[in-house]
Amino acid sequence: MTCGKRPPRPPAAAHLLLALVAASLPAGCAGPAGNDLVIAVPPGRIADLEDYFAGPFEAATGANLIPVGLRSADQAARVRVETGNPSLDVLWIDAGEAALLAREGLVETPFDPEAFPAEELRVPNAAWADPDAWFSQGALPATFSSAVGFLYNTEHFPSPPASWSALEDPALEGRLALFGFGSTLGPLTVAALARIDAGDETDADAGFRRLGRLRDNVLVYGTSGPANNQLVAQGEASLTLGLPSQARHLASEGAPVGWTAPAEGAIALPQGIQIVTGTRRPELARAFADYMFSAEAQQTAARELQLVPSRSGAELPPGLPPSDTLMRLDMVTLGDLRPSWATRFRREMIP
Repeated sequence: MTCGKRPPRPPAAAHLLLALVAASLPAGCAGPAGNDLVIAVPPGRIADLEDYFAGPFEAATGANLIPVGLRSADQAARVRVETGNPSLDVLWIDAGEAALLAREGLVETPFDPEAFPAEELRVPNAAWADPDAWFSQGALPATFSSAVGFLYNTEHFPSPPASWSALEDPALEGRLALFGFGSTLGPLTVAALARIDAGDETDADAGFRRLGRLRDNVLVYGTSGPANNQLVAQGEASLTLGLPSQARHLASEGAPVGWTAPAEGAIALPQGIQIVTGTRRPELARAFADYMFSAEAQQTAARELQLVPSRSGAELPPGLPPSDTLMRLDMVTLGDLRPSWATRFRREMIP
């Protein structure tokens, strides 16, 4: 499959786009029985969905978006249990779990095999996604990516730490808040270090060797991003891995924190909208996915949520790294490796 972009075309105005979306829906989607669209959303993203995306889509289509708070792993588990009779129509899910569901045929493929021409997308605006956003041939591309960089205490670092090698600075002894394998960021830290040292994120020996050099600097291997962020905000730690939106929120409350992308790249956590195979509302689900790839929604995600948009040509707010500078890791392979890496982490890194 070729996943290139469509030729450039003038972006539609938001109201025109949604009007066309609404007009394309069958009449049943506007009725009381067909207008509910159940969307699984990470619990921390429910307010984002409701505050920034639900209103315009509901106003234009008559839809009623019903968010269900589920972490990505829990979304995948529920879709598997409900195969053939899904209660969820749409997923806002991490790319790793989405790729596994695509491998099992549990999310809708981007192309309709019975359509003509065969390369026509079910979600037309997905054609604007950068090639790097296509992580699987059986799933929609990532809608956007979180950028995992350094969330640091500005009183300890008068200027931002520039490189992943800064984590080894002896001045950081007992001052790093890293992540264990109870968090996705645990294995991703090992993978990022392996990529930097060996050019291969699956090289466990390289990753754990580099992680071992940080042992004296580690205050905690946490499982909660907000908890690690608070350690930095309170000055108990000097640096953790975090998101620009988290640093912006803490700084707005007066905490001495900043965020930066290291020179080797912030880690990309691709995520976004997938349509559950067998949904009873396929047209409405596709319309919502199409809206989330629109210029308006992509710009909103970047400006308000500090998410790196996948849509080619989207304008980035200051401080958000461009998509082509992110460190993109093989999330599916890393997911397969995680159990054996977790065993090694407990054996080698935990006292």
